[in-house]
Amino acid sequence: MTLLDFLVMKAFIFSIVFIVSIQLFGQVNPPFNEEYIQNFLPTIEVTMHDTAYAWMVHADNIWSDDYQYATVVYKGSNGLINNYDTLGIRLRGNTSRAKDKKSFKLHFEKFTDDQYFFGLKKVNLKAETNDPSLIREHLILNMYREINVPVARVNHVKLYINSNYMGLYSSIEQIDSRFLNSRFGNDSGNLFKCSYGADLFNGNTVYDNDIYELKTNKSTNNRSKLQAFVNFLANSSNTDFANNIESYINVESYIMQLAIEVLSGHWDAYSYNMNNYYLYYNPSKSWFEYIPYDADNTLGIDWVNRDWSDRNIYDWARHGNHQRPLHTRLLSIDKYEAMYSRAINNRINSIYNVTYQMNIANNYHSLISTAVQSDTYYPLDFGYTFQNFTNGLTQNISGTHVAYGIEPFIAKRVSSANNQLNQVHLSILDEYFNSEITLYPVPLNSHKILNIYIDNQMVKSINISIINVMGQVVFEEKVTQPRSSLNLHTLKTGIYFIQLSHTESNRTAVKKIIIK
Repeated sequence: MTLLDFLVMKAFIFSIVFIVSIQLFGQVNPPFNEEYIQNFLPTIEVTMHDTAYAWMVHADNIWSDDYQYATVVYKGSNGLINNYDTLGIRLRGNTSRAKDKKSFKLHFEKFTDDQYFFGLKKVNLKAETNDPSLIREHLILNMYREINVPVARVNHVKLYINSNYMGLYSSIEQIDSRFLNSRFGNDSGNLFKCSYGADLFNGNTVYDNDIYELKTNKSTNNRSKLQAFVNFLANSSNTDFANNIESYINVESYIMQLAIEVLSGHWDAYSYNMNNYYLYYNPSKSWFEYIPYDADNTLGIDWVNRDWSDRNIYDWARHGNHQRPLHTRLLSIDKYEAMYSRAINNRINSIYNVTYQMNIANNYHSLISTAVQSDTYYPLDFGYTFQNFTNGLTQNISGTHVAYGIEPFIAKRVSSANNQLNQVHLSILDEYFNSEITLYPVPLNSHKILNIYIDNQMVKSINISIINVMGQVVFEEKVTQPRSSLNLHTLKTGIYFIQLSHTESNRTAVKKIIIK
């Protein structure tokens, strides 16, 4: 195997990244900006004919996707006021349409060409009726975001329709062509919204639009790539699967998101409920991208009588008739199970723990508290009280689907996951190249001095090579002391890989650095 071949093998390109500049690193998700501002609570004021609103919410019509005419005033931060004329509004969601507190979709270009909400065609206003805290989806989507998994942006807004305060809503980015362009730099591939039944095993369902809803290229309706992917997952030999799965899907990104899916108790996604995700065939990579979605039934919310806080992280997928080969077959391969183990371990030691998440949760709660207190729709569906909201971070609601408060769920999930982590797999990755070798400072200082600390008596020497993005070795040195420093002043600004090779163990690992 050549050095360049090694570099492009994603299974060995670890996600410990030394970030100097988000733009240089290539952050997948765009900034929140005003449209998804995090530290201010905007207002969306909808005006429409009373008869049109009454028709839209009438029990006979709640399943209709017909848009009604409306206008919108957006009141944002720093006194910003934007007016939008003649756009479309309809109900959104599945079971949520029958709830008393409705969810809505705004389509800014439905009746007016080239009218956008900060460049977006559509906005989803979600009532979050299942969640008394109203922040679970925000926490989870932003966890995906923090680990560079493509995911929708989200924030809170206050919604008025015809001057009636409808309550606090989550505004969630639409996954559409604009989303695809902003995450992947193209939108020409097929985007599938995958709903209940999308097990990626039964090839007979590939053309069932209720299961795999094609959102782009509808007139062509060519699903050959999806058919080939499903056939491969269902029918390939173990050797073929192990050798070729990375040519079908972005495995690294999928495993990164799987760690969050499992840690957060996101049971209503692919692995357990074969539901609520998107697949995009990315033509620039010739593989599918997995996009997580609809993360409100998480962090202790349960509808199927399971305790998600201690379900085994290696036996997460649902048992029974429907297979989930993308999950189960990947984790049956040692190197991918090791990658998954490391992802779980990294999340626990970084963003998925009580201290980190409760700081974020408390900030969200402070921001939205007053808006929830005056939300007369908030109690209607499950009888929630404002006390349920204020206690929702730390307490369950006895006898309901809210089996845990957010904080106790995270605490128990971290404890159980730590106990379940396969230490054999972790040691494969940790023994020489993670916990025992430290590269600092992060970022590199202006003198471009990279310090190395080896905290492992077994490691007598490390061969260090720095490779540019063309696969050319631009620096080499052998380190034989516990503490060493490398002078990288000859390297230009750019992205490089550090290859660490341990002679005695014949192990090699690669880390990515950026020199600014």
